[in-house]
Amino acid sequence: MAEALNALQNHPGDLEYPVRSRRRYTQQLDARRKADPIEMRRRAIPVTLIAAPFGIAAFIAATALDVDEFGLQLFAFLIGMCFGLLIASIVMAVRDASAPRRAQLAYLAAAGTTPLTPRQQQILALDAASDVAVRGWNSSLAFTPTYAELPQDIRAKARDGEERWPWFALPMTPLKQLRGALDEQFKIVSKADAEMLVADTLTLGLNSQRFAEVMHSDGAEHMMSRVAALTGVPVFDIQDLARGTDERPARLLLAADIERGVGGIRYAYVSGYLTADETWALLEPLADKAFATYGSWDEYWREVMIATAFRTDSLDAVQRQRDALAELRTARWPAASAEWPVTARTAADPA
Repeated sequence: MAEALNALQNHPGDLEYPVRSRRRYTQQLDARRKADPIEMRRRAIPVTLIAAPFGIAAFIAATALDVDEFGLQLFAFLIGMCFGLLIASIVMAVRDASAPRRAQLAYLAAAGTTPLTPRQQQILALDAASDVAVRGWNSSLAFTPTYAELPQDIRAKARDGEERWPWFALPMTPLKQLRGALDEQFKIVSKADAEMLVADTLTLGLNSQRFAEVMHSDGAEHMMSRVAALTGVPVFDIQDLARGTDERPARLLLAADIERGVGGIRYAYVSGYLTADETWALLEPLADKAFATYGSWDEYWREVMIATAFRTDSLDAVQRQRDALAELRTARWPAASAEWPVTARTAADPA
């Protein structure tokens, strides 16, 4: 359990790290429970077990005080039950407040999750902005709880999410739904597809390919002006992304390709196409490329933002990414304090 405690993260949907007992969870679970008759019946059992002894005690006390009229005895029982229900509601509210934390601990124990190494956290931090934006997990390969990490008996009982969640306080997306979304976003339906994503990213990723096409078109000047206006980055810096030398090829939109690659490989893991060892093996070359190319987190995220502006042509999308990065910098997430690795590039240019 010590390892599970060390691996605790935020509750999916929340930014606070790590998950703690909070009153808002009581309200959230109560609202979900009211929409689920089965959970309502399950809740009635402990509430009754807590409240009934108070009613019985009040009835016995009335009898001991020589109250012979049954109506008064029944009234005493009802008063005791009301008091018991009040106590039960307080007890269950306190329990619900800590339910997400207990559920995550149970999940981590079942999945056999262990804390990350500093190197592994650096790799996952390359995808931290998107995790912050969706309030997912960043200090684990899985950015969301997944049946792919759970033992077969739990998976079989829940039918990989087709039945009820193993833990009511920890929402889990059905594996079938995760795989459908992965295919739609990345066209990955196998381990071979995931390996191809890495190979393409290291050669010429999707964002870089589109950027290069536009840079060699009649619309290049308009595109660069638009991206500069959306991001506040000088046009000359955007032009530089398409310039390379014999020693160092043009970066294009490599940062965004790396972010997309890391996210896609993690998604393949969450969907059950890759083991943990296979996932880390695919992430390593992506991370090596990023850390050898860029000199700091600021430089990396600056070019990711340029790619966001290019890809979406939307001020709202750029602002949302800025907001996510601002939240990341002030959050207690380990990714926020992960150091940029020392490479030949950073050693030669420490600034």
